[in-house]
Parts: sequence; structure tokens; C-alpha cells
Amino acid sequence: MEWTGVIHGVIDTVIYSVLGIVLMGLGFLLINFFSPFSLKKEIEDDQNIALGIIIGAVFIGIAIIVGSVITSPSSSSKSVEKNIEQKIEQQK
Repeated sequence: MEWTGVIHGVIDTVIYSVLGIVLMGLGFLLINFFSPFSLKKEIEDDQNIALGIIIGAVFIGIAIIVGSVITSPSSSSKSVEKNIEQKIEQQK
């Protein structure tokens, strides 16, 4: 069994996970910056359940967008796939 593919997969997963968490944090900071009130005070101190639900929905939306961007094929991955297909055809 070749371990290099597994190791690369694990490394990619860790990198994309950290990237996703950072982007989610930045999204929350942007929401907090542009809101006219303190999100922490409203949710924790005032127990504003509606705002908590809205922020949760925004997080889910950001997570879907970030996940889609991370997993979408880029032009470089398409060229890599073409190179692999060409090498396979040459070996036949």
C-alpha cells in the first residue's frame, strides 16, 4: 500500500479545515463589525434567541459557500487531470 497518497490526503484535509475555520471566523468578525449592536451582548446577556438563530443560519450559509469553493475543481486541477490522462494513453 502506498502511504504517500494517504499522507497527502490527510495534509490536504487539515489545511482545508484550518482554512475553513479561519474564513468562518472572518465572516463572524465582519458580521459583528457591520452590526449596529454587540452580538455578544445581545446573545449572551440579553438571551436574544432570534439573533442566535439568525447568526447560526449565517454560519451555515458561510460554511456551504466556503465548502463549495474549497471543493470546486480549479483550472489547475483540470490540467493535472489532462496530463495524467495523456500519460496513461501514452503507456498503452
